[in-house]
Amino acid sequence: MRFTTCVALKRILFTGNNFVNVYQGNSSFNFAWPTLSRGAGGLAKLDLPSSATLLQNNKNGTVVLLGTVHFSKQSVEDVSKIVKQLNPNGILIELCRQRVSLLELDDQKFLEDAKNLDAKKIKNAVKGQGLVSGMLHAMLLKTYADIAKELGVAPGGEFRRAYQEMKKIPGCKLFLGDRPIQITISRAFQSLSIMELGQVLYHLTKSNPKPLNKTQLEKYKNKDYVQAQFEEITKEVPAFKKIFHVFVDERDRCLAFSLQECVRTVQDPRVLAVVGMGHVDGIIKYFGKMKQEDIVPLLYK
Repeated sequence: MRFTTCVALKRILFTGNNFVNVYQGNSSFNFAWPTLSRGAGGLAKLDLPSSATLLQNNKNGTVVLLGTVHFSKQSVEDVSKIVKQLNPNGILIELCRQRVSLLELDDQKFLEDAKNLDAKKIKNAVKGQGLVSGMLHAMLLKTYADIAKELGVAPGGEFRRAYQEMKKIPGCKLFLGDRPIQITISRAFQSLSIMELGQVLYHLTKSNPKPLNKTQLEKYKNKDYVQAQFEEITKEVPAFKKIFHVFVDERDRCLAFSLQECVRTVQDPRVLAVVGMGHVDGIIKYFGKMKQEDIVPLLYK
């Protein structure tokens, strides 16, 4: 159960900063990508993986939303499968400027560090953070290290694959969209009473996660399964409803707005958005409906 909780908490502790930061693709690559025709009905039929959703496909552009599991090798391959068909000129990923280094992460070094993670390294990693943020960050580091050791996979592989694919496509741009981490943390924990905060921290420190295998991990691609897990957590600790509202729903709106901006700024858009599965339903709900005035209130602590 702690893994499910950490999946949600991860989304604020390892993300955030200015909306729609753009990185230009490497124009030195000259690949012979297939030509795709777009009529009134959009691009020709796309053979998408089950974890992908076609958000838009008409004369105004094509937008594919891919839900991923951050330790899944299949999620990584799903990115390449979609890129091969879509030949995107814009790719949005669930990262930010503060996390750009993840795109250059050496998987093997991460796995070696995960095996040797100890209390001293955790202490150094969370130095300078507040008490609550530091505790959560430490637990997430430990959880991620345990999963990496169990599965032999470093986190964020789907984002690195999207970045690598982007560099192969002349003129393709990478969009990074999320709000600042400090704002999300502040809004989440300010919504809690002292008693509720204590309940949340107690749950995180006392829960005993079961070993996670690859089969169990792939279940997190199922939106109904993810929703059921969230409902189970909030039933056990009602205070998580408030946290998930800030962690998930508010950021769904922010990601949907960022995706809208990505589509708006790319000419003849063919856009792939790569996000954690927990954000898919919310982005589908809000895409095309978010206005700047809707986002501004979500940027205040």
